[in-house]
Amino acid sequence: MKAVFIEKQGGLEVLKYGNLPKPKPKKGEVLIKIKAAALNHLDLHLRNAKLNIPLPHVSGSDVAGIIEEINGPSKLKIGQAVVVNPAIPCGICARCKKSLSCEIVTIFGYKTPGGFAEYVTAPISQVYPVPKNLSFVEAAAFPLTFLTAWHMLVGRAELQKGETVFIWGASGGLGSAAIQIAKHLDAKVIAAAKTEEDAKKIKAIGADKVVIYTKGNVVEEVKKLNDSTLMDVVFESVGAKTWAKTLAILRPHGRVVIAGTTSGEIASQDLSDIYYYQQTILGSRMGTPEEFEQVLKLVDEGKLKPVIDKVFPLKNFRKAEQRLEASKQMGKIVIEVKK
Repeated sequence: MKAVFIEKQGGLEVLKYGNLPKPKPKKGEVLIKIKAAALNHLDLHLRNAKLNIPLPHVSGSDVAGIIEEINGPSKLKIGQAVVVNPAIPCGICARCKKSLSCEIVTIFGYKTPGGFAEYVTAPISQVYPVPKNLSFVEAAAFPLTFLTAWHMLVGRAELQKGETVFIWGASGGLGSAAIQIAKHLDAKVIAAAKTEEDAKKIKAIGADKVVIYTKGNVVEEVKKLNDSTLMDVVFESVGAKTWAKTLAILRPHGRVVIAGTTSGEIASQDLSDIYYYQQTILGSRMGTPEEFEQVLKLVDEGKLKPVIDKVFPLKNFRKAEQRLEASKQMGKIVIEVKK
């Protein structure tokens, strides 16, 4: 089968497009003929050696396609259009038994083969029918980002109706998902944009107000847009470059929820402010099976919709990663697999 893979970690030059053996489903797995797979920052980390992985490796956590083979009892059918829930719980830890987020959750396409290929195997328990009226490209674009954003805002920050949330990275797949989820919860959204052009697109997604973070003082702009009031919740996925501003725009008793560090992992802060203002910092990672089903239902009902930036064929994968690495996207970058 055709696939994009790496045999060593490094820059864009290590990405290879070529032939790999077609996988065979083990007991309890399905074989999926891939139609589309979406990019995430995890794919960059796997390629550039920030994370240890077995080599050669095919990444890709967001997958949509057609079932070609089923190895085990299942309600799924051969020929059915499906999508993969990329958050794979262990199923045996104390938190899993209480339907809480798994202590050792793994991610599809991390240490196992992912979706940037013509075929992939996946656990039957992680495979769901594609929501009605969604193309394969759209189906591949929502799983990881919408699940992560839902767990951040609902499961961790417990965002309430009428609260105000500030969203960093609003032009990306995660940020655009967070805007929609926050509005679904009847919260007020102030989002960060790099340019005026980005700001218009972010408002079109649903943000109430937008701050151009490359201009002026972000803290003062936030106050100006929110009646001199700071944020109830800050949605953080950028990391080192935005961390100081994140704490500066957070009100007393406010919550920061963080699920990414795309700009760097190391940041400094004045710890006294956190206890003095009784602020809460919440870590978040993917979500539970129940949360994925909630997101799937809302996507199926048309209440949440993935934002597609650009679609590339599998053979042009390097250009797709280059676009993501340069932060040029507005929404999700998707790879379409045709055979």
